[in-house]
Amino acid sequence: MSDCERNYRLAAVAIESPAALDEKVLQRARAFSKPHKQKRWLSRAASGCAAIAIAVLLIHPTQYLRALTAPGKPASAATTAEYRALASWQTSVQEALHRAGPWYELRTSVHSGDYQALCAYWREQQRGKAGKTLPADLAREANSHCRVLELR
Repeated sequence: MSDCERNYRLAAVAIESPAALDEKVLQRARAFSKPHKQKRWLSRAASGCAAIAIAVLLIHPTQYLRALTAPGKPASAATTAEYRALASWQTSVQEALHRAGPWYELRTSVHSGDYQALCAYWREQQRGKAGKTLPADLAREANSHCRVLELR
């Protein structure tokens, strides 16, 4: 053991705390008490509500699974009516997309951040191989995000 360690241990043994400080620490320690068990029902009610909420969240999406998948053969008149309503809604959506114009799919891909199809069409237009010219908004996007690749 080195001299520093020996001196430290002798000094640590010699340290004493004042009696007034010891008394204050003991008073504070006596003031602490165990948590009360009187409101145990509140905890049980909260955990029960949480369990119900989790069950509702887990069961809720299953209500819509049948609406998203078209049945192969309807079993009753109610499901037949639902099937027809779903089919008519799908056709109306497809018609609305078709009416949106020939550039709808290209615009949606650009809005999602995918410029690959836009740049390919723009390069064809720059080389004179494209049939139709891009609309002004798509041409602006192409000018800012695409470049013409030249082979030498």
